[in-house]
Amino acid sequence: MSTASTGRPLAVVTGASSGIGHELAGQFAEHGYDLVVAAEDEGITAAAGNLRRDNGPEVRPARVDLATYDGVKELVAAVLATGRPVDALALNAPRRRTTRVRSPSRASRR
Repeated sequence: MSTASTGRPLAVVTGASSGIGHELAGQFAEHGYDLVVAAEDEGITAAAGNLRRDNGPEVRPARVDLATYDGVKELVAAVLATGRPVDALALNAPRRRTTRVRSPSRASRR
C-alpha cells in the first residue's frame, strides 16, 4: 500500500471491528481514504473485508491489544509497513476497567 500506487490518503482507525469505530472507518473509506484498521478481537478481519469495495480503499487489518505495550508496537509496525504517512487518525479503542494495585511503598505512605 503506497500513496503513489493508490493516490489516496491513509487513515488509521482503532476499535474498528464494530460500532462507532467501524462506522468511522466506513466514513473514511467513503471519502477516499485507504485504511489501517485495528481492534483486539478476531472480528477485525471480517470488518476489514466489509470495508473493501470494488476500486475502493485498500484496507489492512491489525489484530492488536492497545492496552499493552506490545500491541501498540504491533500497530505502529503495521502502519510503518504501508510505507506511507498517516493523514488521519481516529483513536476509538475502548478503555478497559482495571483494578489498580498499589505498590507497597505508596501504600505504606498513607
